[in-house]
Amino acid sequence: MAWTSPKTWTSEPLTSTDLNAQLRDNQNYLKDRLDSSASVVISGASNYTTASTAFADVDASKLSLTLNTHGGAVLLGFTAAVYSQSNGAKAYFNVAVDAVDYFAGDGITQLTVLGSGDNYRHKPLCLVVLIPGLSAGRHTFTLRWKTSSSSRIAIETVNLHPQFWAQEI
Repeated sequence: MAWTSPKTWTSEPLTSTDLNAQLRDNQNYLKDRLDSSASVVISGASNYTTASTAFADVDASKLSLTLNTHGGAVLLGFTAAVYSQSNGAKAYFNVAVDAVDYFAGDGITQLTVLGSGDNYRHKPLCLVVLIPGLSAGRHTFTLRWKTSSSSRIAIETVNLHPQFWAQEI
């Protein structure tokens, strides 16, 4: 359903078709956008790990969300606990929109985890990104990550439960 530009009323008679288009249909359009969301909470038997120095999907089946949008901006979020067994490992995160990395270079954010120098403590990660200007239609958003050279990073999923979400706004 598309948005109908508000009518400037003159002295013509009010018809049920006009009233439905101006009130009911436009309210349904606004409500449909609020209902256009997706989220996933991850729980697993083993943690996610990577040693990839190029962006790769964290989990293409579980951390990939599809939304049917109305042409508005989409707000994406991800929360997790990240750790490493290598001192000074860098974890880089990005999102792909329809299989294309949204941010160039090293992505949206970078987190340095200290490994044994920090007793392998989990570092909280929270990212929120606004994706403006998407056309109306079906879009897929996938969480991606990479690490610095010769490091291995992990996302805790056994005892802590990451969440990935998308909402058209």
